[in-house]
Amino acid sequence: MDEHVEAGQENLAGIEAFVARYPFPIDAFQLEAMGHLLRGQSVLVAAPTGTGKTLVAEFAIWQAQQHQQRVIYTTPLKALSNQKYRDLRDLYGYDNVGLVTGDIVEHSQASIVVMTTEVYRNMLLEEGGDRLAPDVDFVPSSLADVGFVVFDELHYLSDVGRGPVWEEAIICSPPHIQLVGLSATVSNAEDLASWISRVHRPIELVVHEERAVPLEDYYFLDNKLHLVQDANGNRVERFPRIGGEAKLAQAMARNRAFVYEDEEDEDLDEDIWLERRKRGKAYQRSAKRAARGEIEETGATQEIAERREDGQTPEGEKKPKRPQRRAPTPGEILTVLRDADMLPCLYFLPGRRVVEEAAMGAALHSFTSPEEEARIRDEVGIWLDRLPKEDRNLQQVHALVGLLPRGLAFHHAGLLPGLKVLVETLFARGYLRAVFATDTLALGVNMPARSVVVGSLSKFDGQEMRLLTPNEYRQLTGRAGRRGMDVHGSAIIPYSPWEPFEEAFQRITGELLPVTSSFIVRYNSILNLWRPGDVQHLRRICASSLREYQRYLLWEINELHRLEKRYQKAKKSGRKKGAASQGALQALEKRRQKIGDYPLSRAGAAELDGTIFALRALGYIGQNDQLTLKGRLLRSIFHPAGVILVELMTSGVLSELSAHELAEVCSWFTFDNDRRLNNRNVVHAKLTQVRRELWQIIQRVHGIEERATIPYSPGIVAEFHGVALAWSRGMSLSGLLRRIELAEGDILMILNQTIDLVQQLQAAVGQVLDARDIWEQVTPVMTDGVMNERVAGRRTEQLQQQRERLESLRPLLGQASSSLFRGIIIQSRTVPSMVARVGDEEVPLDAEEDRDTQGLNDPQAFVGEI
Repeated sequence: MDEHVEAGQENLAGIEAFVARYPFPIDAFQLEAMGHLLRGQSVLVAAPTGTGKTLVAEFAIWQAQQHQQRVIYTTPLKALSNQKYRDLRDLYGYDNVGLVTGDIVEHSQASIVVMTTEVYRNMLLEEGGDRLAPDVDFVPSSLADVGFVVFDELHYLSDVGRGPVWEEAIICSPPHIQLVGLSATVSNAEDLASWISRVHRPIELVVHEERAVPLEDYYFLDNKLHLVQDANGNRVERFPRIGGEAKLAQAMARNRAFVYEDEEDEDLDEDIWLERRKRGKAYQRSAKRAARGEIEETGATQEIAERREDGQTPEGEKKPKRPQRRAPTPGEILTVLRDADMLPCLYFLPGRRVVEEAAMGAALHSFTSPEEEARIRDEVGIWLDRLPKEDRNLQQVHALVGLLPRGLAFHHAGLLPGLKVLVETLFARGYLRAVFATDTLALGVNMPARSVVVGSLSKFDGQEMRLLTPNEYRQLTGRAGRRGMDVHGSAIIPYSPWEPFEEAFQRITGELLPVTSSFIVRYNSILNLWRPGDVQHLRRICASSLREYQRYLLWEINELHRLEKRYQKAKKSGRKKGAASQGALQALEKRRQKIGDYPLSRAGAAELDGTIFALRALGYIGQNDQLTLKGRLLRSIFHPAGVILVELMTSGVLSELSAHELAEVCSWFTFDNDRRLNNRNVVHAKLTQVRRELWQIIQRVHGIEERATIPYSPGIVAEFHGVALAWSRGMSLSGLLRRIELAEGDILMILNQTIDLVQQLQAAVGQVLDARDIWEQVTPVMTDGVMNERVAGRRTEQLQQQRERLESLRPLLGQASSSLFRGIIIQSRTVPSMVARVGDEEVPLDAEEDRDTQGLNDPQAFVGEI
């Protein structure tokens, strides 16, 4: 008993020593999580944005420092990695904090290392996942001294592109490591904790529901702010039958009043939003036509009939004429917010072009004093001096230079990295009153404001316009309210003739959606975890996924329900319902014992078997169950189209290219947006031949994947080409913009991802060439039970030919990577260490590469974060 009391006092003393470093009080949920960590437990903290979850991770770092252990801090975005690197470097010193992302490696052996989740997963897979073998206590040498791994934004497990990476990282983490999971509030946090406890080690769940700053929801209608829901969650004003008039009119007059052209514009989500604004006037005409009886009335038109402004009621009474409303402009909204002392604000809109147009429209108003304007101009001037001269005349630069002194800015994934950081820095210092942004800003960067304007409750998800989910709305409004500065935060929803307010508000403020697994079996993962003759090893790993865990829970519920029905039939023989349920539970337990706990489902087994079949058919796993040359190459390539790239490399077609052309071919795999693209670049004859070869490879691979009933490997977009080739030959960024319809930030992202991919291919080729066991012997092949030496000799010749191709490709890849390193690319990749001094402060000039997403389930949301 005395030992427990003494341990408890020691833990309390440890927490008090950490808490003493902070000038603000620590919340109860933070103290609870710290207590679990002190007792050697892993912990999962689920709490709203802005409540201080990161403090728990900082306690884990502090605790590791006390015990001379290292910490790995993983984030889902390079933006967050760069930001967290700067924060921790300020706390613990430059030499004690490292950063490892796809393009930057700095102090990788430091006691605290910030990295993207992919980098951590890759470290684990390159060790072969040996710790998952039964009766094997294996710890990778690179992780032997790591005490904690932090998974920031753990709710990204739902993301289609990112989720499998997180699952593999958690499953393959060594058991001696304490995990610290930080998640937004989700409805099934208990399931997440239960799954992690099963596949890694027991983890304690700490849930905190209360926001750090209470939120008030407002409706902006008729140039006024109307309180819809107060900070206690109580409804105040209601607005039935307001909003959505144009949507109903369109439904009523479909195929009659509206005919549109250019349906496939490049940014479909923002074009739909812009089109809706234009159709506001058409609504009035269509409603009047319905009133005259020109259109047959349906269920939708009945509601329109109730709303029509000049029609008659069934009793013949004249309805009062409703006011004709238009959507408010951003400038009008900001002016009212300024008068109500509700600035600064973040103004979210769907699409880059809409964001920029809204910011330029609001520039008719100025939101800064002359002194503030002069200070902003000085800081912008200092930043411009550090921008390459050839990039100072870019349209983005001119637009922001004009907006910033007025207290306005815009922020989206197409913005130059340095411009993003400039906007974030000025906003954090309080110089800006409003930043117009896409939801990328809410997903990544920490920029709390007093208010958040949700300019549209709908978004284009890649297939259709749909309403925001409760999770997405909470993510956006999570930035409203600054802890320690604001009594409450404010979320403002402007009136829209395309969104019925009451129906939409009830849905976006409803129950949060659960985190669901997006796990898939990947070629690269199979090859890294491959053990000849031991497919059960892979089955155990696949069965450990969150997907299989959730499938099993669903099966248990359905099976229990079925068994209960069967046992309830015993009522006729006098058996009670309670006894029937007990009998069902006993029968379910017997089934568990028979099939084992959390087995691999039939669908999961079919996917695994199909993936292995495809690897064998394509020649990545040999007849002797060993990995072939191609298998060894693909094992080190983590790009989604890795199998296509390996086929291209081993075909010999790349060895005939120059370094510039090789960079160009690799860039084709970094562009995955299938929207229409205006491109004036021309593919010359040699690269046209490469494309022909590439299309044949893609067709062959897809044919085998179709037979295996597994998803297709991604190919390339035919319309995208010419960017990397022109840049590597010296063309300026302005010149690239004149030849292809892409934003400045998009081009930088493509070039940086091309460099990452080229370097990854170079590393894979180097590892294979340096591995002696690949080249020393070729296993003879059995033919009709007889060793066939002739076939073995032919394979030796083929292997030698492949070696010559790879040896010629290795230096070319290095040259291709170097050809892209110049100008603003160098600046964007040397970042988090680069700063500009403004007065007594340092302004970071780092490059976070984010992108516009369609939400957490967007399959293109995080492609390229390698």
